[in-house]
Amino acid sequence: MKDLYQVLLTLGFTKEESEENEMILDLVDEICKKEIEPHAQEMDEIGCIHDPKTGKVTYPPQAYKILKKLGESDLMGLAIPEKYEGVGLSFALVNACYERFSRADASTSLLFGLQNSSSDVIEHFGTEEAKQQYLPKLARGEIFGGLLFTEPSSGSDLGSLKTKVVDNGDHYLVNGSKNFISNSGIADTFLFLGSTDPEKKSKGLTAFILDTKNNPGFKVSRIEEKLGLHGNATGEITLQDVTIPKVNVLGELGRGFSVVLYELSAARIGIGAQGVGIADAAYRKAVNYVKSRKQFGRSIESFQVTQFKMADLFTKIHTARIAYLIAARMKDNNLDFAEYASIAKLYGSEISQQVTNEAIQMHGGYGYIKEYDVERYYRDARITPIYEGTNEVQRIVISRAEMAKNYAPE
Repeated sequence: MKDLYQVLLTLGFTKEESEENEMILDLVDEICKKEIEPHAQEMDEIGCIHDPKTGKVTYPPQAYKILKKLGESDLMGLAIPEKYEGVGLSFALVNACYERFSRADASTSLLFGLQNSSSDVIEHFGTEEAKQQYLPKLARGEIFGGLLFTEPSSGSDLGSLKTKVVDNGDHYLVNGSKNFISNSGIADTFLFLGSTDPEKKSKGLTAFILDTKNNPGFKVSRIEEKLGLHGNATGEITLQDVTIPKVNVLGELGRGFSVVLYELSAARIGIGAQGVGIADAAYRKAVNYVKSRKQFGRSIESFQVTQFKMADLFTKIHTARIAYLIAARMKDNNLDFAEYASIAKLYGSEISQQVTNEAIQMHGGYGYIKEYDVERYYRDARITPIYEGTNEVQRIVISRAEMAKNYAPE
């Protein structure tokens, strides 16, 4: 935790804020060591189980205990303002915690990340009535957040969404389907994007808070068998005559695309943090392994090729950490952070793959065995360049931002 905390100290926090940051990070570290890391391998092996008849999804037993602990520790509402029963701390701290949770277990960190994404968007775009209804419950961990954006015919192209939202008097009526939905079966309060005016495509999209309670037409129809993140269910959702109160509109009708762009930019910072956390976990395992493993009568760490490789890997992790924390701090200070969020996501996810790959290589044949944690890190890291906008999309965002600038000639 020392490396992470030291970077936070450089980001303009007051002495009191720095003390709060250290206290929260120590708490997260303790929970990771006691509640998450000892069970991470088991949760990966158990995975999530779906009942196709009822649509119920069962998570590993320890996942429910962890969520209960996070709620009791006030960690679900770190950035939620105190007026809504949150802690009111910085987005940079939230993502520093995201990194530490990801080092312990990426599936668990995703639960934490989506909780904060949901509350962040509701705080920025929700009606006051919606804020009063949902933010305190999210902060206490009484309800859990998720995103209902992606559809079978649309991934990064949100303008091609087909799920229809019809005005039905005092509420909206939703019919359609969504897929690749994380937190399926545990989330009950979703940020939802649907088409209120199909002819206008992306300009006809509206964002809502979709509450699954008292909505029997909401069903997890299946969950995917995935390469990694086995402890978090990725589901396909069917929506049949699902109702949404009009007070649950986020922003304005027809302006849902801008709401989602905000969410994606903020969430990309989190994926950068997640990538760093997974990479750091693999790096630490690799360091311990090369210190203990002997070949040709000497420890692997004594070979210069190993020393240079470890130096390169740590430099990448440290650089990616700085990238996501700077982007988060820009958001804290109400600066335009979208380009820097894409940089954080792009670099954090790519070094996550590089470091986990090298960690397996350093372990030799043992790295290919499920008994060793580096195998799980390698699988979990592979999603980071894909979700919350592929890395190809991140390069488009960055290049467009750069081409729009007018650099004065030398």
